[in-house]
Amino acid sequence: MVARHEVRIGSLGIVAATEKIDQPTDWAFEESHHTIVVHLGGRVDRMDCEFSVGPSGHVLPSRGDIWMIPAACRYAALAQGDRAEFVEFRVPTSLLADAPIAARVQHRDDFILGAASRLTELVSTRGGDLAAMASHGIVHALQLHLLERYGARLPAKGRRDLSASDRTRVAEAIRSQLDARHSLAGLAALVGMDARRFSTAFRQAFGLSPWQFVLRARLDEAARQLRDTQESVTEIALAVGFATPSHFATAFVSRFGVPPSQYRGALR
Repeated sequence: MVARHEVRIGSLGIVAATEKIDQPTDWAFEESHHTIVVHLGGRVDRMDCEFSVGPSGHVLPSRGDIWMIPAACRYAALAQGDRAEFVEFRVPTSLLADAPIAARVQHRDDFILGAASRLTELVSTRGGDLAAMASHGIVHALQLHLLERYGARLPAKGRRDLSASDRTRVAEAIRSQLDARHSLAGLAALVGMDARRFSTAFRQAFGLSPWQFVLRARLDEAARQLRDTQESVTEIALAVGFATPSHFATAFVSRFGVPPSQYRGALR
């Protein structure tokens, strides 16, 4: 292994790696999640792959080729060459609304390739808060793309409430990216609903509108950071998604009854 960087952003596990394959090298998967592997570069002179159910045989990957390995599917490959550069996405089945995906070899999807290339740059360097914000934004867009293109297409008719897994998926998407600009349409797409139906179902499930839920999640996380960290009030405000410290202070007083600085001071 030349380099390996592993992170988790939202519900996606991400591995960006460069691996020496000058000797016969084998890879094997049989996971509870879907696995998407994007080949980004290197030289592979020989590669044979086999799925328990799906395409098998001799392949030579090119940049942008994508392997899709469904959950619970056995996959093995033997490769040799110079080195292989790739990104591996670990996709929970719930992200695709539990839709099955087909095993694919040398699949092409420009959106996934673009996301993989950019995320490799971001997770391989320590870029601080800006890099983290960019990474979360890319992952959020990628999750929506995966659901739209590969997820279950549930008919709007009859979809009037949020299941337990729907509620978990939406809440996790919001809480894992508090500084993101969540759109009603984007959140609705996570559970296969149109925006109007989702807004009604969300309020029934959580007792709050989607925007009220986002605001409360931001304020609760801000309160935690005020208690547990030494970050300044301004830094915390920006980290949890408020555009200005004054907006943050107003919302904080409305939620907790005291300004952020007074809240922190009372704990000391």
